[in-house]
Amino acid sequence: MDKITFNGTANGITVEQLVRFGEYNMKVKHFHSQYEIFYIIEGQREFFFNNRQYMAHSGDLILIDTNLIHMTKSASSKDHGYNRVIFYIDYDKMASFDEKYPDLQLVKFLHANYGVYHLDDEQQALFLNIYRDLRILLTNKPSGYQTGMELALLSWFYQLTHSLTVDNEVVLPSADTSAKHKNVYAIADYLSENCDKKISLDELAEHFYMSKYYLCRIFKDVTNYKITEYINIHRIQKATTLLEETNKPISEIADMLGFESLTYFEKTFKTYMTISPLRYRKTKNSVSLQTEQLGILDDTTFLSRDR
Repeated sequence: MDKITFNGTANGITVEQLVRFGEYNMKVKHFHSQYEIFYIIEGQREFFFNNRQYMAHSGDLILIDTNLIHMTKSASSKDHGYNRVIFYIDYDKMASFDEKYPDLQLVKFLHANYGVYHLDDEQQALFLNIYRDLRILLTNKPSGYQTGMELALLSWFYQLTHSLTVDNEVVLPSADTSAKHKNVYAIADYLSENCDKKISLDELAEHFYMSKYYLCRIFKDVTNYKITEYINIHRIQKATTLLEETNKPISEIADMLGFESLTYFEKTFKTYMTISPLRYRKTKNSVSLQTEQLGILDDTTFLSRDR
């Protein structure tokens, strides 16, 4: 059961709190042009990005850079659920902050410091306070509330960039030392580096000296991606850059990225980006976040309650 407890958007900033009960694995593995500030109030989540797995718990802040391929899943089938808050901030909005206050360099900071961080008690309180302030502003919408939101966020970012240290960083889970995880990370590195080549499953299995059935199983178990999904999402990420920054024909881009046909490229592109390559090029839109039809609650602590 899923419940959105709050959702509000204004001028390139979206604030959302969501509670999920029980096991949940992200179905749409994605990347987007928004910055994602993900905070776990209760529960835990496994994240996979940069070809590595990270475990995040209550009190952890996950900073996700623009166009970073990422997904989350439950830590186990016995997962009781989680309660989280996300700030989505458009790239143009973050860039406008840097234009107004160039000494902050927020775009540079988030590009260099995305990852999973465990916040100390003071940092956790600061985050919950900024969430409360943004939620009140988006609910009541007093005169000048959009400016108030920007000022509140800028104040929080200023404190974050000065208080977040390597001591906050969350290391890879202990399972990272296992042979299975090492094999999966090596496979993920290989696929992301060679996604534009035509790689058969038989060739991949031969390259890593394991059966293709075992290879597929451990890769899905750790990453929550199928092999073809992982190749394709990296191809589509490259395709968006080529569509934005070059005038190459779409058919040429499809061939450059190893797609068997233009039709398959267009179908795959629409799967991840929700629009066709041609429309993407015309609008220069990135993936749109899909809103789920969920119920509404109004509180902050849920997982310990009777459901």
